[in-house]
Amino acid sequence: MKRVLKLGMIAVALSLCFSGCTSKSDKKSGETVSEFKDDDISLGEVVDGVYTSKMLDLKFDGNTNDMDVTAEGEFTNRLDGKVVKRSDMEAVHDRLDKGYYISDMEAYDNKNKGNYVEVEIYKDIHHEMKNGLENYIDNEVKKEKSEQKERFKNPKVEKTTRDFLGDKLLSVDVIIDEDGIESADTTLYKKMGEYFIEIHVRGDRSEDIDKYLGMFEKYTGFNNNAKSSKVDKSDNADKKADTEFSKGEYIGETYINKQFDISFDAKSNGYKFDELYKSATEAYLEKDMLKYIGMGGAPVVVYATKDGDSSSKLGISIDDIESDIDDYVDNVIKSNKNSQKTEMEFCGKEVPCVEVEAKDGSGKKIYRYTVYIQSGKYVAVIDSFGEDKDEAKKVLESFTSVSGDTNKESVEDTTEVNDSEGNLVLGSISDKVYSNKMLDIKFDISKTGLEFVSDEGLKNMGNDGIEKSDLAAVKKHIEDGKSFTDMFAVDNTDTTKRISVSLAKNDVLMPMDEYLDAQKEIMESQLSKVPKDQLKSSEVKKSDVYFLGKELSCLDIYVDTTVGKQCQKYLFRVKDDYMMIIVSSGKDEKEAQAGFDLFQKYE
Repeated sequence: MKRVLKLGMIAVALSLCFSGCTSKSDKKSGETVSEFKDDDISLGEVVDGVYTSKMLDLKFDGNTNDMDVTAEGEFTNRLDGKVVKRSDMEAVHDRLDKGYYISDMEAYDNKNKGNYVEVEIYKDIHHEMKNGLENYIDNEVKKEKSEQKERFKNPKVEKTTRDFLGDKLLSVDVIIDEDGIESADTTLYKKMGEYFIEIHVRGDRSEDIDKYLGMFEKYTGFNNNAKSSKVDKSDNADKKADTEFSKGEYIGETYINKQFDISFDAKSNGYKFDELYKSATEAYLEKDMLKYIGMGGAPVVVYATKDGDSSSKLGISIDDIESDIDDYVDNVIKSNKNSQKTEMEFCGKEVPCVEVEAKDGSGKKIYRYTVYIQSGKYVAVIDSFGEDKDEAKKVLESFTSVSGDTNKESVEDTTEVNDSEGNLVLGSISDKVYSNKMLDIKFDISKTGLEFVSDEGLKNMGNDGIEKSDLAAVKKHIEDGKSFTDMFAVDNTDTTKRISVSLAKNDVLMPMDEYLDAQKEIMESQLSKVPKDQLKSSEVKKSDVYFLGKELSCLDIYVDTTVGKQCQKYLFRVKDDYMMIIVSSGKDEKEAQAGFDLFQKYE
């Protein structure tokens, strides 16, 4: 799941693939001997809708199979922004040596854009396959079963051996059929020296996998296919890049998208955001999402589940729309016999809604409500699933509009709030300067490009809907063992750059050094639950931070994913009955430290 955007409503972790070149192949396992060398790497090409690869001995005819076949002409390294042209093999090798995936081909079903085939190339720089491909897949199956059981009651995850153009290749299959969701995913694996090739296939049902794999042919060196009449969708993607588009943003436990004028506070409604989708949405560039949309995809920007109720789910995806919104919804109705179109009041407006009643794999009824919000050439598709019909609808009613007072660009000045005993003092904002007398700090963003989240925004982003002016509620919130965010600043041009100040109960009954050890263990445990294919590496370590002229102990979290790097510095400081927690993040430690450099003593 390096390619999270393609997984629809299911985060399916798949991996590597496939078939022969000039190396000797073990027909039983799909692994190859190590004679395959760097110089043997070459990329395939797509001409007039037909993909061919001499290296992989593969051909895929989009014209014959009514598939839209494309190949990226260039790749952008997400860490350094470097653009690598497909024809520059030296740069391609450098990209592979750094652990990037190379997409060699993508094909989307013209009749069902959610179904696709993809071929990718990857170099095993982290030696994940050192114990053999079969052992690796066994571990992947175990991990995948565990992850899918957190989302579905009866997911089918298994290792299989497939006949593919004369080779017997190992694959991992993930079949879901419950809660009104049906999907079938597989990945075939082939080891070629230090390299691995992946063939990903996604369909609606398990039989779709064989159908799409059956479209591949052996490459013969000839290409007599008629020219495709299809327009290259990548052109459409480039055109849409000029259109106003927003993937939205996460602020604490709230998702906000100003383009569609929607806001959803997960925590206040008993829901929890899926970290896979949250991290992917935050990391992916909007231009990459636009490109994916232009190729017929609909990226999922939100996926949330209700605490204690695995059948209750919420998803938000974004699609393009070439027609009137009513025509768009009518086409949805035509594809589902058990659906009916209605109108629903959503965020103060009447919008189209589709109701569906279905059964999951165990025979239980599942209700789904879907509302459609159009903005220009795009439409937000918001799905709510659940066994309780009223509850499934109710969660949609909890969405709110992004009102002016939650706009980070128009944060009003706020006044200091303190209790009668003077023990708890909350901060205030004046002329783009945050200050807190109790904590003896102030924070000036006037020359930084940062923007404060308003008090209204803080209330809806994880403070359980509590107003800062309601100090009694704030104190109870903290006494209950929760942290209260007093200040949050973000950079609208760089999602890795964030700074926050929170207050928590001072329950430190040990030296700070031991407290950091305990927090380190908790953070490492949380990171270990992130799927390996979403996290190339992570590290939590005790470190130092310069803060108000002093060198203090802190915790650093380093995360290196397939789409970027981030460093977060956590500083914990005891102040009487309270604990101050300052978190500063950036692309690296230097940027994270820069956030702390902006703090000054309160005057």
